[in-house]
Amino acid sequence: MQGESVGAALRLELVADRVIATKPKRQRSSKRITMHQAKNVMEAVAFAKSIGLPLVAHCTIHWSLTDAGDDPDGKLFANVREGLNKWLGRRDIAFAGVWARERQSSGQSDVVHCHLLFYLPVDYRSGKKLRQVVNEINQLLELHDRGIQHEKAVDLRVHADPDGKYLIKGGGKKVWDRFHVRKEDRGLQGVIYGKRCGTTENIGPTARKRWESQQDKKEGVREPRCLLRLSERAEGRLLNLRTPPTGLTAFVRSPTLLA
Repeated sequence: MQGESVGAALRLELVADRVIATKPKRQRSSKRITMHQAKNVMEAVAFAKSIGLPLVAHCTIHWSLTDAGDDPDGKLFANVREGLNKWLGRRDIAFAGVWARERQSSGQSDVVHCHLLFYLPVDYRSGKKLRQVVNEINQLLELHDRGIQHEKAVDLRVHADPDGKYLIKGGGKKVWDRFHVRKEDRGLQGVIYGKRCGTTENIGPTARKRWESQQDKKEGVREPRCLLRLSERAEGRLLNLRTPPTGLTAFVRSPTLLA
């Protein structure tokens, strides 16, 4: 009996050591999406559409329905995005997207879920090829979080012309009013540790400035133009964007690690 007690104690110590070793480091927390972050997401959505990469696919991942149970620091979601980037790249498809991490009911103890709005070419938006995308995301979840408990863990839908506002619904009143977020969607999305939202590099701030600079040089414009004057348009309406210059394809298809 005494030997069994000692053995049980040792097993408990080993389990405790593993828990301590895998405990995520403390990260910065946030309660809402900032105005700067919201503008970045909205500009990225508009820019992607202007260069022929409309973000029509909306993927929601409910970590509570996976074997991982949660993704408190966002590392699992980052692995999924990286894996999807590689899978699309092998099919010569640019991975362009915006994303956000949320908690329901504004609670700190609620499990994180996440949204990814990304580009898919026309032939991947329905039928067999769309199912291939869903299967790949499911396989990435199984690879990185040990499996899926429920078929609704991944929800992938294709929209005709999404505006991206759903992803900034956790921004608070100033963001809601500035971008006219739908009233039924408005609501703070809880405390998030680590990065709350972002874009792929190929439609991020640097990429947008680079494209704008190329346009200015091509047209001989001395003063740089604002790609989107969202700061001057409270209603969030987008300016008419011109067709990107020839040769942008190679730039868009460059490696797109997430910003």
